[in-house]
Amino acid sequence: MKTNYLKIGLCFFLLAGFINTINAQKKNDFGNPTLTKYLNDEKTRSISFSGYTEIWARYAELNPGSLVNGEQVNSISDLSLRRVRVKMSYQPTEKFTFVLQGGLTNVNVASKTTPAFELLDAYAEYKFNDAIAAGAGRSTWRGLSRFTTGPLNTLLYDLPSYATANAGISDETVREMSVYAKGQIGKLDYRLVIADPYTNVSADPQYNLATFSKTHPNKDYSGYFKYEFFDTESNSTPFHSGTYNGKKKVLALGAGFEYMHNALWHLDEAKTTINDDEKSFAVDLFYDTPINKDRGTSFSAYAMAMNNNYGPNYVRYSGVSNPASGVNTTVSSLNGAGNNSPVIGTGNTYYLQVGGTLPYFNKAKNSLQLQPAGSVMLSDLDGLHDKALTYDAGISLLMNGMSSRLTFDAQNRPIYTLNDANLATVSDRKWQYVLKYRIDFN
Repeated sequence: MKTNYLKIGLCFFLLAGFINTINAQKKNDFGNPTLTKYLNDEKTRSISFSGYTEIWARYAELNPGSLVNGEQVNSISDLSLRRVRVKMSYQPTEKFTFVLQGGLTNVNVASKTTPAFELLDAYAEYKFNDAIAAGAGRSTWRGLSRFTTGPLNTLLYDLPSYATANAGISDETVREMSVYAKGQIGKLDYRLVIADPYTNVSADPQYNLATFSKTHPNKDYSGYFKYEFFDTESNSTPFHSGTYNGKKKVLALGAGFEYMHNALWHLDEAKTTINDDEKSFAVDLFYDTPINKDRGTSFSAYAMAMNNNYGPNYVRYSGVSNPASGVNTTVSSLNGAGNNSPVIGTGNTYYLQVGGTLPYFNKAKNSLQLQPAGSVMLSDLDGLHDKALTYDAGISLLMNGMSSRLTFDAQNRPIYTLNDANLATVSDRKWQYVLKYRIDFN
């Protein structure tokens, strides 16, 4: 099966090589024609190929008791394939689009088996008009907040951790089987999604502590609405851009929700199992604008506030591309193994991100730019006595716009332990440093 997935990926690359007729007008960030073949003279029907690879070199201070290949270590330096993606978009008519995407995720020292090339997206969409389009299949189409769907042109090394907080629990690689409707009515952009969540949990209910239920999952309902004051953003894909580097002037005010009935459970004082709904609401504001187009300077900012109700004292600890394979429970913290930290839970989460591009190094060629950025995530969760504060600071070297960039990021996260009063308090803080290279092809 894994060999078949690899063959699928290779086929995508080979098919791209057979595109003899390409769009001579449109160029990518490298100055090359895009990998698009138009199927009619009006250029309203096409087949296109795209993808990207993200490679990490990392040094991380690990949580107490972390095990790497069975050995307890305090820190690690490692290489990781964070993401590899290969995508085909086929538009045989003006109204119909089919998307197929595969890839690899989080291939690192903790990956004990040969990584599988996964089927990630396979969905079809029919566009009635600009006001409404409908689609179905396996995809990242969902609501709640701007970054819930995953990464696209991120300012820092990766998405904020709260954005995909249920990843691997009720979805697979941020994907679910779903049907959706989307559209743009004037300045209003909307999406509404009904999905079948997965059940990827094995824990029994606990006293006064909500965990995801092992029972048959109910539908996952979500939506996201935004009002665009200046330029209009594309809604051709599920993803929202983290920055336009001054190519657009965007001010978007958004609001969204997610609801899953009986998604979690817990035990009350009588040891009776009580079912809990997941109810999440978010508002956010995104602003991206050029400062001086000739010099290439721009400014970007994003702010988000989210309220989550998962049930009593729910907290999820998770780490991106976690390098640890286990933890020594006799000396561990509440964070668990590796680079885990609290990412979401019952309570409120706030996020702020700012950044922008500095002048071109070579104005004549419009090439090479620095892009500094920073972010703060603050979570006030019922299950934590101390608020969770995680912050990032980084800088990117844009070699060919966002299509070839090198990013350095430093992140500081809290470590939680139980104090004498059995309350979750911050006992330490740990650092993680990531050097990421990303290259796109399209």
